[in-house]
Amino acid sequence: MSIRTQKVAEEIKHKMNSAMSKDLMELNLGLVTISNVTITADLKIAKIYFTLLGNKEPGAKAEEKLNNRKKHIRYLLAQSINLRYVPDLIFIYDDSFEHADKIHKILNDLKK
Repeated sequence: MSIRTQKVAEEIKHKMNSAMSKDLMELNLGLVTISNVTITADLKIAKIYFTLLGNKEPGAKAEEKLNNRKKHIRYLLAQSINLRYVPDLIFIYDDSFEHADKIHKILNDLKK
């Protein structure tokens, strides 16, 4: 990834975190945190990896909700970021924290 794509990905991550906390509370997803953003070299497609805290729904359901609202989210992003083209957004649920928690519990059980 070039320096420009890294900077754009970090800016999108920052703007998306603020949009998730302010503008998208009506989705009732709990606390949504953007864990990573990857963007193609031509800046046309951004994959947004997110985690959930305090949510009772499974991650796949939250992913579906976000992907259904991505047109509105893209509009919010376009208002807050200065790019010629706002990338198409693909939301992906990041379950790596759940896996890390499972491994941590297993290791603690083995210690006992």
